[in-house]
Amino acid sequence: MASMLRLFRFQLAAAALLAGSFHFAAAQTALPVGNAHYLITQNDKSLGEAQYAIVAVNGGNTLTSSGHMSLKSFSYSFNSTATVDGEGNLVRDQLTGSVHGAKTSGKDIQFNTASDPTGRSFTMDIAADGKQSTNSVDRHQNTVLTPDLDPAAYTLMTHVALRQPPTAWVLIPKENGILVPAQYTPAADLNGTLDGRNVLVKHSIVALSDQNSLVIELFYTQSGLLLKADLNAQNLHVAHDGFKLLNRPKPVAPPAGEPPQGDQSQPGQQAPQERGMQPGMQPGMQPGMQPGAQPGQSGPSQP
Repeated sequence: MASMLRLFRFQLAAAALLAGSFHFAAAQTALPVGNAHYLITQNDKSLGEAQYAIVAVNGGNTLTSSGHMSLKSFSYSFNSTATVDGEGNLVRDQLTGSVHGAKTSGKDIQFNTASDPTGRSFTMDIAADGKQSTNSVDRHQNTVLTPDLDPAAYTLMTHVALRQPPTAWVLIPKENGILVPAQYTPAADLNGTLDGRNVLVKHSIVALSDQNSLVIELFYTQSGLLLKADLNAQNLHVAHDGFKLLNRPKPVAPPAGEPPQGDQSQPGQQAPQERGMQPGMQPGMQPGMQPGAQPGQSGPSQP
């Protein structure tokens, strides 16, 4: 009887410890409520700025972000308001963007995304060049809508990296919306300073499925605060005010010919061929695959 009692106590203690570890893991991925400001740079030259505000709402968070950048003959700006559920899954997003450059007289785009009533699909309403269009894609868990150079989107990606799910997705707000799988690979921790204080820097490499996979390097804190996002192929960087990376490893090149694994292309759908950067498009991205539905798979819960 005494040995059975000791075993029962041990099982209770183990269960309590396991429950505590689950609680700690959940706490790690809570979105950092508040404001943050970032500089957009290229070759150590400031091209613009971006910022976000995250507030808690019933059942999740709302992220409001905006940014702009300018080159000699090119300018780009965006505004986004996104709502995510308590697990960080996208529920809806209202995105506007503008591009002006030497090869275009100006292009304004509105890209609205929302979960349908079933919670299994995203419906998208797009207005661009005076034309209206709609589209729908499967709604998966761990999906992030990624406007160019948006620190709020990259913040959501850091929390996907902290969760380390077996599968993840990115919804690119280009043309009619492109849903592609994303592969998150953790890298060794690094050191940095934030406002002069030492900080441990988490590092993850995100490869987006594409004809030539695009890589985004994320640098962030253990609580998921985005410190820096590097788009190495475009030599563009989004860095938190006051952040300095002390021991940056060699930038990761896109793994040409080795995109992350995902669903096969949808029958009858053709990827867009335009290669110029547009609002909501990752610079230099050339999508060549659109994932199809996964029969029997339900989307994340809808608050």
